[in-house]
Amino acid sequence: LQGWRSTVLCSLLSRTSLCSDRRPPGRFRDGEVQFCAACSPGRACAAIVGHPAALGMEKYRQFADGGTGVNPFVPAWSNHKTSLPVRALKLLAFTPLALLRLLGFSVAVLWLAIAEGICIFIPVGVLRYPVYQFLVSVGCRLALFTLGVLTAGDVVADHRRLKIAPPKTSAGKVFDASRGTLVFANQQGLTDVLFLALRLCPTFVFVAVDGSPIEYGILGALRRSSTFELPSAPSKPATLVEITLRAHSGWRGPVVVFAEGANTNGCCVLTWKAKTFEGVTSLEKPVGVALASLQYSKKFAYSAHHTVGSGSRHLFWLCFQPFHTVRTQWLPTAEASACVRGKVLPEQWAFLRTVLVRMLQGAVEVEVPSERHMEFVQYWGTSQLKGYTKQPAKKKA
Repeated sequence: LQGWRSTVLCSLLSRTSLCSDRRPPGRFRDGEVQFCAACSPGRACAAIVGHPAALGMEKYRQFADGGTGVNPFVPAWSNHKTSLPVRALKLLAFTPLALLRLLGFSVAVLWLAIAEGICIFIPVGVLRYPVYQFLVSVGCRLALFTLGVLTAGDVVADHRRLKIAPPKTSAGKVFDASRGTLVFANQQGLTDVLFLALRLCPTFVFVAVDGSPIEYGILGALRRSSTFELPSAPSKPATLVEITLRAHSGWRGPVVVFAEGANTNGCCVLTWKAKTFEGVTSLEKPVGVALASLQYSKKFAYSAHHTVGSGSRHLFWLCFQPFHTVRTQWLPTAEASACVRGKVLPEQWAFLRTVLVRMLQGAVEVEVPSERHMEFVQYWGTSQLKGYTKQPAKKKA
């Protein structure tokens, strides 16, 4: 495919289910299959069978979304190529730095553990929460610094881009959630927990294999975000309403909900399950709802998206890179609550998921359940051992 013919091909593909964003095609070199401007490394709009540019993603197509072709689990760094001399130089230069960073991260986690231990002995919530918030902010700031995660800006989402009604009052502020407010966020790894703990000092909720919500403190949330196996449903699961009321009355901050159940590579939002919302009559009650989207940089040989590999390996390679950036968009409580008001519950959480996707540049909604992640991890490990992930050598002209 060369020149205008590749442009025509991408234009045709953008009109099919293989590329749902329908965005203008980008610029590409001759001889390469063309991706549309919105395509991420997991997008299959150019996955033409037999073409070298498609082979890297083609073998994982059974884990991709059938409607969009997006694979939510293929690592963003999987196609990154570095020459052998550069690898050797980086190994010599960054290995001591990575080990030093890991030591600093261990100190930060120990600090967070001490913070939780201290605050257990403060029974009054109104006194405990400010102390806990201060100690957690120090620990999370240190942890993010040692991992090299830098903020690229926290902004209020533009209602025009999200296709929702403008606020009737003055625009809300970033991270304006009060205690007990439900905050739905996309899930990509442990850095999500650290960053949102720094900004909100919340109670965390992850979902079980059937979608039941499970409440976690910050240490439990860090462990949960670093493991891929979904926990079984608790015998007596608490509803989101019960967790919200406890957080509100007990001064435990907002309630951050990772409704996807599995980490993704940042190009999509996984399916939410109805079980997560059992017992809820309306998401705008009793306190309110907000949305937070986190988008990490993908320009280095490794990124903050944790979809494969053990937690310790993920931490090492995070520390091995010079830095990472994260950009946050926030839909304030008043605007998020207003956009779901008057809808029935299934329409409410479905619409919030759609809005969350719009807050992520180039992302799409995929109908892929979280259970597929563990299957992908096992398949990835097997293919790594067999050497299937190696790109075919280019033929000499």
